[in-house]
Order: sequence, then C-alpha cells, then structure tokens
Amino acid sequence: MVGGYRHAPGNHCGSTALRNLLAFDGVRISEEMALGLGAGVSFYYLALDGQSPSRFTNGRVGRLEQQFCELTGLPLAFETFDDDEQSWRAARAAIDSGRPALLLTDLYYLDHYGSSAHFPGHAVILAGYDDEVAYLSDTAFDELQTTRLENLARARHGEHPIFPLAGHMLTVGDHERLADPCRAAGRAIERNVRQMLEPALGEYEGLPALRRFAVEVGAWPEAIEDWRWCARFCYQVIERRGTGGGNFRLMYSRFLAEAGRDEAALAARAAAQWSALAEALLVASEAEAPDSRLWRRVRASASSVLEAEEALWPALSG
Repeated sequence: MVGGYRHAPGNHCGSTALRNLLAFDGVRISEEMALGLGAGVSFYYLALDGQSPSRFTNGRVGRLEQQFCELTGLPLAFETFDDDEQSWRAARAAIDSGRPALLLTDLYYLDHYGSSAHFPGHAVILAGYDDEVAYLSDTAFDELQTTRLENLARARHGEHPIFPLAGHMLTVGDHERLADPCRAAGRAIERNVRQMLEPALGEYEGLPALRRFAVEVGAWPEAIEDWRWCARFCYQVIERRGTGGGNFRLMYSRFLAEAGRDEAALAARAAAQWSALAEALLVASEAEAPDSRLWRRVRASASSVLEAEEALWPALSG
C-alpha cells in the first residue's frame, strides 16, 4: 500500500483521480478545477450498430488526463504500453516506490462494477496490491475497492471501438517541481471552446455532433431496435454516471466561477437543460411501447439543450 495516500470521494472519475493524485503531494485543487484545467467538457454522438447500446453519447472529452498534463505543464508522465505484463510492471513499480498511479480502465472488467456495460477511459488510482488483487481509489466509493489482477489487466487493455486502451498510466514525475496549476485556466477554457466549436472529429464531436443528436434523438424508436436501452443509457451518462449532474456542465459552471468567468451562469443554464433532457429520456424509456407524446418531449428538450450550448461556447470564445 502507498503510505499516506488518502482516498477522497468525488463525482467524476477523471477529475477525482487527478485531484487525489495531486493531493498526495500537497497540491490542493477542487474536482471542478481539475475538470476545467483538462478542458474536460465535450459531446460525442456515435451510431454503433451491433454494440450495446447502439447509440453512444458522452459529455466528457476522451483525453481529459492527457490534456490536463499538456495545459498545466506540471511534471506529470503519461505512458502507454504494448502489453499487459509491461503495463503491470510499470504500475507495480510506482507502488513499490511509494507513489500512487492513475490508471485508465474499462469499468466493464472491474470486479466492483460487474459486467453491465462497457465504459472505457474510466480513471482510478492504484493505491496498493497483493498477490491476487489491486486496491483502487475509485470516484464515489467511500473506501478503496479491490479487483483481481487479471481483471485489472483486461480493464487496462480493453479494445472497445470508442476508446481502445493500452495500459494508459499517469504518474507524478519530479514532485518537487509541482506548482499551482490554476494559472492555466485561461488556456484550458480556450482549448475547451475550440474542441466544441471546431472539433477534431467533425460531426461526431462538439456542437456539430449535438446538432445531429438534436435532430435524430426524437426518432430513435423508429430507427433502432434497442431504443429503450439507448434512452436509458443516455439518461445515465447525462445525469448519473459520474457527471455531477447536467452532463458535466454543472461542474464546469463551478470551474468557471472559480476562474472568475461571468459565463458560469450560462453553463449552469446548459446544465439545467441537460438535466431536463435526461428526465425526458428516462420517462420515455420506461414505456413498454414508444409513446409519441413522450418522444416529442425528448425532441423539444434536445432542442433546448442545443440552444443553451450554442449560447455558452461562443460567449466563452469572446
């Protein structure tokens, strides 16, 4: 076990893990600041026919941890590995030296979640190990969780098409050179605006993806067989699965407030619209057969989300 490591629960995996990793060396930031400094807010919308669910959305950027390293300039080492033996040797070496390590996983394989749905890119802190299990500091859990070493290996090298993993690991390098990362807030906001307005993945990311989603989501029952599961999963990734509510926008509004930006109110409004959409999707998913009235409500809520997001990001670009 890493002596002196303290698990502090949080809302979202990546921002909680980054906050806790830095706190081990005495650098104290809020979880919201960690999310914002990684330019962590985004929107992805993908059709994955043959996968479950067949419509995938997510409101967090896929490269939060890497972007946090880039934007803050802190002495952090982000590594990937060719195979599970190599990646485990590196993680084990960090623990043996008395240092925690941030690992990216597919939570489908972690023992404390069960095999419900794939979710690659889930961040945990490795805080210790023995011959059979790893001890993981994981988001909202009150205490360290255990998962078998063979399952941790599977989780770190998952091949999900959304985010294939190669033993991704983040550690603090020269901890004596750590400094206050909050000075990078302006750069991080600029990056977040760019990835929403001019996304690298085109129509699959940012506002272009959201515009496509707003047009299509109301017709899911006519377009896909697993419309109930897609609606429920979308509700979960907006409101429940570690987002802090409102598809990460509520956390982002608090980051903007910490950074002294007046647009925090616009982000809070966007969060409220996302929460309303999540509720509409949940209600629609509970009907045994598609209810046109409920899906009209979904379509209207998605349009309100789009309006709020189209107000937020151009305002931040100014």
